[in-house]
Amino acid sequence: MATNALPVENVTGVKWVSIVLLGVLSVIFGLLVILFPKISATVLVELIGILILLVSFAALMLSALSPGGWKSSLLLALLAIIGFFFGIATIIHPIVMGEVIFIIAGIALFLGGIIGLVLAVGESHMAHRGLFALQGILSIIIGLLICVLPIFGVILMVLWVGVILVVYGIVGIALGYCIRALPAD
Repeated sequence: MATNALPVENVTGVKWVSIVLLGVLSVIFGLLVILFPKISATVLVELIGILILLVSFAALMLSALSPGGWKSSLLLALLAIIGFFFGIATIIHPIVMGEVIFIIAGIALFLGGIIGLVLAVGESHMAHRGLFALQGILSIIIGLLICVLPIFGVILMVLWVGVILVVYGIVGIALGYCIRALPAD
């Protein structure tokens, strides 16, 4: 009978110090993100710009290598070229493009909230309608706040990333010490 469980020897063979070190680094970076939100936001928006450039490059290559060539995937190539300009603009002017990105995110949250609210009100047989309505209302409020105050969206994102890093780090440190406490055979 085959089992998918790992033997204890394999688990305790993991270097607990590396997990603790990763956790400590995560806590440090999380605290730096929380303490220096403006620099962190700029870096995160520039990383988004780099990601846009990479995705645009991949889309352009996909367009060029498609079976029909450029002619059959002209729209994809056009979107890739637009993506290149958007990515370069994001890297050159991260504050302006960060606001644009967050306004787009705010619009998406607002529209998603309206859809969730309409679903909650319109579908009487749907389970957990109240939660859908709550999600819709919260998405509408946060979406409007981000559209009106895009800096609020940036601060919210930066703080959220910082908190996630700190929590991830604390869990990593605890996991490392739990692995250390396991009996070695």
